[in-house]
Amino acid sequence: MSNRVLVLYASTHGHTAKIADRIGAVLREQGVHARVRRLDEHTPRLEPEEFDGFVVGASVHAGHHQHRAIAWIAEHRTTLDRHPSAFFSVSLTAADDTDEARDVTRQLIDDVLDETGWTPRLTQAFAGALQFKEYNFATRVVMRLMAKRIEHQTDRPVDVHEDTDYTDWDAVERFALAVAASLRPTEVPS
Repeated sequence: MSNRVLVLYASTHGHTAKIADRIGAVLREQGVHARVRRLDEHTPRLEPEEFDGFVVGASVHAGHHQHRAIAWIAEHRTTLDRHPSAFFSVSLTAADDTDEARDVTRQLIDDVLDETGWTPRLTQAFAGALQFKEYNFATRVVMRLMAKRIEHQTDRPVDVHEDTDYTDWDAVERFALAVAASLRPTEVPS
């Protein structure tokens, strides 16, 4: 397989970058030429026409995905829709194993798709991480409150002096394998 795939992500504290890097690594293990790039003000202009497939990821902050990712998707939606494409969302809400949390994470993804008009072949929500070492003072205060909520909902203690990763890395790998499979041409029965 010689497909060229762009794995593009927006990340605030770096955890979405880790997930994007793992997706890129699994794609490369599958023979896909994956190029992982952060979407920020320093990202050189990317020409989507250079790629055969796309994976776009963004994290959720204050109830919304990063505007930069939404704007890029909206700008390139036609190209994205012509190729195999996938979207992944990263949030702490996805760490909560309740129907309400699943509904919220699904709605967050649907909001991106509704706002951009994009129809990716695959979508996935991944639980993020509490990264206290990355947060400024104000964010640490807010995240400590969130940690208390997580403790209450999951009955798992959260050490606010250490980072806690809630990501199901096996699910990340399964998602990347599904992306690789979506790039393979479908065989038409003769």
